[in-house]
Amino acid sequence: MADLRASDLIKETLQVTGLPFVSEEDLPESRSGFERYWLVDPLDGTQEFVNRNGEFTVNIALMEHHRPVMGVIYAPVLDRIWKSEDWRQPVGASASVPSRHAPFTVLVSRSHRTQEVDDYIDKVLRPLHPDLVIDSQGSSLKFARLAEGSADVYVCYSKTKEWDTAAADAILTAAGGRVLRISDGLPLAYDKEDYPNPAFVAWAPRR
Repeated sequence: MADLRASDLIKETLQVTGLPFVSEEDLPESRSGFERYWLVDPLDGTQEFVNRNGEFTVNIALMEHHRPVMGVIYAPVLDRIWKSEDWRQPVGASASVPSRHAPFTVLVSRSHRTQEVDDYIDKVLRPLHPDLVIDSQGSSLKFARLAEGSADVYVCYSKTKEWDTAAADAILTAAGGRVLRISDGLPLAYDKEDYPNPAFVAWAPRR
């Protein structure tokens, strides 16, 4: 399978760092003793990959002290890379950074939109932004759009894991954005006993 092969290739490449490797396809019995390690999603957006719409990514995060401190997102079909160190300059064939848009734009998952997402938009966001527009996007490309400034917020109630968000969290945080739990408004927690994320909202840097 593509995800297994990608995981093996990334693990082999990162072995030179000597750091532990954790991915969706390669989970250790425990990571409690890891001070620094790689957290990888070798194929984020499986449904988009299956649908051949190009909206899938490879996500690589460096974790340190329970936080993603560095992130890389690679979109193979788009041939673009986003990095937390230079998030303003995505690299690739079509790497122009879009200018700040006019309408307040809410991003939702292309394949995993839920009723909870629509309820949050209607009850929390629409009263503040009556003319908001909703756009759908696959994989961690939603976070990339927030960092670039072509959207304002991404609402997620679908099932995600730490490897789905870690690299994107690092990139968006470096850009001045935030990824917050809906339940209490605190940042997403990493290095939990298990990997699932709660529902969250990712915010672009303030205009």
